[in-house]
Amino acid sequence: MEIATVSLKFQVVIPLRVRRALGIRPGQKVQVIPDERRAKSIMKGENHPLREWAIVIGLILFLTSACATKRYSGPTMGRSADSQIAPAEALEKALRAASFEKYRGKTVWVEVYSLTERMGEESPEERFLRSWLGEKLTAQGARLAPSKDQSEVLLDVKARVMGIHQTRRDFILLFYSELTTGIVDLHLTSYERASGKILHTEDLKGEARYREYYIFYIIGPIKSIK
Repeated sequence: MEIATVSLKFQVVIPLRVRRALGIRPGQKVQVIPDERRAKSIMKGENHPLREWAIVIGLILFLTSACATKRYSGPTMGRSADSQIAPAEALEKALRAASFEKYRGKTVWVEVYSLTERMGEESPEERFLRSWLGEKLTAQGARLAPSKDQSEVLLDVKARVMGIHQTRRDFILLFYSELTTGIVDLHLTSYERASGKILHTEDLKGEARYREYYIFYIIGPIKSIK
């Protein structure tokens, strides 16, 4: 049995042992029941921990209801825009360091090899790379041969790396980031077609990073590429 003193403001401090025994916490409601006008028994009020969890879960659902969810509908090969932007920018960086002046006035045939899966004679990446190299060669005074047998110079291009990797960072409710890194590593070898003599070899490398991020899962996407 515990005894408590009523203050001038009719406040009663529940003894420590009773609080611990009943698990009473600050702010919790209790019931006071008269007992023959001489004493009062204090009963622990109902506690609703599930209500507190319901409030927390409701807040999370509210904040994430407009969170960033990215979907894409790509072309036949199923590539997203991110996976096209990054390697294309990396290829542009790699070719900036190349000079094709040495082929000025010559007829050149370009052959491209890569480790990507082929759809027919060339993969989409190989066709894209050969087309871009053809544009660079023509811009610097070379002529593209209509066939291999009609060329003076064979330009052999090995794409050792031409692809992407993606990294996602997710800090729940605060920040979401998706980084797509495009990497290109090319080895160029030019031959004199008639004799097979190696005229020139060159390595070209480029890397580009395309990033999209959202703040509080709502503000965005904020984009950058470098």
